[in-house]
Amino acid sequence: MGKSQGLRRKSRSALTKKVRERGKLPLSRLLTEYLPGEKVIIKIDPAIHKGMPHKRFAGQVATVKAKRGKAYVVEIPQTKIVKTIIALPQHLRKHVD
Repeated sequence: MGKSQGLRRKSRSALTKKVRERGKLPLSRLLTEYLPGEKVIIKIDPAIHKGMPHKRFAGQVATVKAKRGKAYVVEIPQTKIVKTIIALPQHLRKHVD
């Protein structure tokens, strides 16, 4: 039987919560509004599968470009190009400069 090549493969420790972090999500995380041009950190919440960015972007600082429905369009600068990602607010946190 072949190996699974899904999005969450090889992420047993990266996409799991600690025991005391499990449970209901705080509403403040859902209701946080981000303005265009604001810096955010991509912190993936493994309990919410919808709108989850790829695990390679976890922990990176991005800039909010627009809002698309409930989700946000964020841009992450790479070495030569800029990646555009659509993520739900559950997977974003405000960046404190």
